[in-house]
Amino acid sequence: MRRIVKRILIRDPAGLPLSVQSERVTDDGNGGVQSTSERTASFCSGCRRPVTDLAELRGTCDFCRVRECCIHCMHQCQLCSRRLCGACRRGFAGPPVLTVCEICRQRLIQRQELQDRQSEFERAVIRHRMFHQDQALRLNEERLQLAVQLQAFRLGLNKRTRIQRLLHAIGWIFGIFVKVVRYAFNSLR
Repeated sequence: MRRIVKRILIRDPAGLPLSVQSERVTDDGNGGVQSTSERTASFCSGCRRPVTDLAELRGTCDFCRVRECCIHCMHQCQLCSRRLCGACRRGFAGPPVLTVCEICRQRLIQRQELQDRQSEFERAVIRHRMFHQDQALRLNEERLQLAVQLQAFRLGLNKRTRIQRLLHAIGWIFGIFVKVVRYAFNSLR
């Protein structure tokens, strides 16, 4: 019985075995040949997937410096370009949506709060301006109406006729009568 063993060992940059592939060919002496192959791989500390090739490794996480990053779990901060493992990766939901590290996320949140305060201040200034414009327009309208009334009085255009004076007096008397009746009705309750 003859046995031939071929072993291929791939090491990571630190020198630790990354994957081991072994092929065994066994001859039993009667012409029967058996071939078996085995492959073992180490696991990525970031995503726990088996890593069999050296090209799949991307180095350690730049943020925590503990977990390895493979091609599947490596992310990159879109602001500072740090390599991030899956545990250190954060998301920022504001416009635009980004994958960021914790430090850049805090900066983005602070910037967004500052922009929100600035926009609220600008809205308050606009409301204040619009209020004063409205007041100025109202006062201008009242001034113009007064000027028209004064001009009509100077020209004698707003004098009432006898019928208008009589109707005005009747309306005034009727108003007093309604108030007296209402007061009497309320006191009877």
